[in-house]
Amino acid sequence: LACSLVYEDGVLKQAVTRGDGLVGEDVTANIMTIDSIPVYLRENKEYPALLTGRTEIRGEIIIFKKDFEALNHAREQAGQPLFANPRNLAAGSIRQLDPKLAAARPLRFRAWEIVRDDSSELPTYKDAYAAIRSVGVPVNHEAVVLAGIENIMKFAEEWEEKRHDLPFNTDGLVIKLNDRK
Repeated sequence: LACSLVYEDGVLKQAVTRGDGLVGEDVTANIMTIDSIPVYLRENKEYPALLTGRTEIRGEIIIFKKDFEALNHAREQAGQPLFANPRNLAAGSIRQLDPKLAAARPLRFRAWEIVRDDSSELPTYKDAYAAIRSVGVPVNHEAVVLAGIENIMKFAEEWEEKRHDLPFNTDGLVIKLNDRK
């Protein structure tokens, strides 16, 4: 489930889903129950500006495969219906109205973008990922910077199979130009 975390002066103020692309759902209460989402961005020497003004961190709410399997195993033992897949479970857990239910689910967050008013603060995606990590928000460690289409295609071909070994489900690979302009 895509989600944006909005921080004001380093404090989490709002979390919203992508919704219909124009209007998202406010899911702040449920997001506050996810351990991997900091309420306060961590101070750091490299990117102190991220603790002033508005910082939006975009990413995905996920459930690790092993956590999903354990949850379904417990439900099976209790005679309850099984959940269909981690993606639907994550989305449903975040969108429902009871934060206690969200807190009981093994939800995690992985960031893939940071938005600031001054885009020159983080001119490359390499900078953006480093900044996100520096303030205490997890990113996928598999992100790399590559030069040349041959290297990109080789990486994509390798990950076509390797992606199945990740701890979470994914349906593909995103390729970005490192220069964020």
